[in-house]
Amino acid sequence: MKALIIAAGNGTRLQPYAKGRHKSLLPLLGLKIIERIILTAKETGISEFVIVTGFEGKSIRVLLGDGEKYGVSISYVENKDWEKANGISVFKARQFFSQHFVLLMADHIFASDTLRRIQRLHLKADESVLAVDKNLSSLNDISDTTKVVVRGSRVVSLNKNLSDYNGFDTGMFVCSPSIFKALKKSIKQNKNSLSDGMRVLVRERKLRAFNIRGNFWADCDTYSDLKFAEKKLIKSLTKPQDGIVSKNFNRKVSGLITKLFLIKTPITPNIITLSTLILAIPTFFLLTKGRYPWVLFGGLLIQFLSILDGCDGEIARLKFLKSKWGVFFDTVIDRYVDIIIIFGMIYGYWLTTHNETIWIMGFFVVSSLIMDIFTSREIKVVTRKKIRWPILNVRRDTRLLILSLGAITNQVFFTMIIMLLILNFKIIFRLVFTRKITSAVFPI
Repeated sequence: MKALIIAAGNGTRLQPYAKGRHKSLLPLLGLKIIERIILTAKETGISEFVIVTGFEGKSIRVLLGDGEKYGVSISYVENKDWEKANGISVFKARQFFSQHFVLLMADHIFASDTLRRIQRLHLKADESVLAVDKNLSSLNDISDTTKVVVRGSRVVSLNKNLSDYNGFDTGMFVCSPSIFKALKKSIKQNKNSLSDGMRVLVRERKLRAFNIRGNFWADCDTYSDLKFAEKKLIKSLTKPQDGIVSKNFNRKVSGLITKLFLIKTPITPNIITLSTLILAIPTFFLLTKGRYPWVLFGGLLIQFLSILDGCDGEIARLKFLKSKWGVFFDTVIDRYVDIIIIFGMIYGYWLTTHNETIWIMGFFVVSSLIMDIFTSREIKVVTRKKIRWPILNVRRDTRLLILSLGAITNQVFFTMIIMLLILNFKIIFRLVFTRKITSAVFPI
């Protein structure tokens, strides 16, 4: 499916901040807004784009070129009547589309999952669909947002001035070529906005609604909107698989580090991953001292490593630098860091207490850690199911917090006992769960 992006207007309300630049060329967490839109759409499989330009169109074409550097193809349509409403921009691109296409705004950012799902809808040849946000508390500026009334699966009303409504227009559509006929009708009546054309489809019962169900989106019309979009983007970085410590603490701190420092640099996710291994070395030597204040500093560094571990993924998602190699590299480095920390604590405890039992404990902790990782992966292969039980949501962020607190309080032996109990509880539960699912019989 192709995508049409309308980027002709000058964004009057944002011009005091843009200072003559096209608003889609303003930076937003490491990328220009329009780059973020294109790369988000690319994640859903879209590789062909048509962009309608007008105000500062040359600047957009200079930045994006033919799209090769983004791994896509970009064509351009010039709208010399860009000072008029945006429906004219859509109408001028009609020769490029003979089938359903995605229609996007150059100042609306969104979650790729929404676009992926809306493309999968089965539409009639003359039907279009609008992505609607039914969360009425999700916006920064409601007054300038187009409101919609949805009944069943249909949009029955669409206007900025509606007083009674149950959703917001997110600026994301999948359109049939019939939209061009609708726009032709409305433009003949001197009604030139895209919303005017959509209202024609509403009257003809050809505009469906798609509920985005809380997925992230933002309209960047003002400076305040831009800052609101930044907050939403940072908040969207939390992953469903994040542990309880990461969700409630680590992401808040790592998000700030990413936003205020890392996003402004050319540092790649893999460099951040490697830096956690480098920082693990001084952490190891602090922990091997086995006494205050060194173990205190070592414990604080453990928690910092846990926070920093989230930054590589955040940069990867914000700058669209995700890769399978990066995921694998991060997993390997994480294991190295975990083992370095554990043996640093064990050596420090042995050095100060001369209790050799701690080495046996350390052996079993590391062995259990390896088995935890192995069984976590193997259970998905064997059962093809995911275990959803909150007690088992003890992930790396929680393990590192336990180790951090153990170092800070200098209770290494007790910490290793806790680690053994947690890790082996998870392993035993997986064994029982797998036996139940596969109906296996224990050998005699």
